[in-house]
Amino acid sequence: MKNLILTPIFAIFLVTLTLNSFSADCSISLEGNNMMQFSSTQLNFSSSCSDITIKFKNTSNLAKEIAGHNVVVSKDSDFDALTNMVDPSNGMDEGFLPSTPMVIGKTPFLGPNETYDLKISTSKLNSGQTYVFWCSYPGHWGIMKGNLVLN
Repeated sequence: MKNLILTPIFAIFLVTLTLNSFSADCSISLEGNNMMQFSSTQLNFSSSCSDITIKFKNTSNLAKEIAGHNVVVSKDSDFDALTNMVDPSNGMDEGFLPSTPMVIGKTPFLGPNETYDLKISTSKLNSGQTYVFWCSYPGHWGIMKGNLVLN
């Protein structure tokens, strides 16, 4: 009788643990700080996710007009072309970037303690392709750049 009670409880525990582990691979928190650094230089997502989410927070205390931070996701091979397209005339909400299919996803520039959840369908990503995430504020991408990996 004791085993009959423990077995369903153990099964519920395993299902809960599995679901929590699965969801953790589909959503990752990322911060940008005063030192023009992201809190991570690599974001690993599960290829089993239908969507991935980067929960971005700007922890800097500088106004977004002075030195805001954002997150742009692109193929590594498109990075140089995209940084050459950065132009403030494109607008802060557009990350100073024109509309282009080379941008897989991007957030607007954020000011102090602002947050934004960037959701990207994994149908836009290919396993084995090299992706980067970076800040498109002029001069920031030299330091604020990391790898996005779909495992």
